Amino acid sequence: AIAVLESACFLDPWPLEQIEYEDKKNPIANLYTATIDDEVVGYIDFFITWDSASIARVCVADEHRKNGIGKALIEKMVEVCKKQEEEVANITLEVRVSNEAAISLYKKNGFEAVTTKKMYYENGEDALYMVRCIL
Repeated sequence: AIAVLESACFLDPWPLEQIEYEDKKNPIANLYTATIDDEVVGYIDFFITWDSASIARVCVADEHRKNGIGKALIEKMVEVCKKQEEEVANITLEVRVSNEAAISLYKKNGFEAVTTKKMYYENGEDALYMVRCIL
């Protein structure tokens, strides 16, 4: 189900093998899904390393966007971060500068743009680097 969402949401979707690695083998990855009537409609994958966390992926099915699912996934991440033995101070992410919907979601959830990473993506598109302090 996550691989199907990946293909629908991203220009460069992860293959199933990468998703399985994130879910079962990556020691710093945390993968959570959002479901409606037992259907996976969104997910978040994030890494926690010492005092910071980084969002690797957030994805919500088109037909379920703007219903609070992205916000709930981010809130779950913050909750997990706050329960860590070592204090997690901030969350970072990169987002395509063209992805206005995602940028809006992040800003509404306390993220601030810090800088632009030039030619970050394989197609040459820039990434907006964003940070949210959670202490």
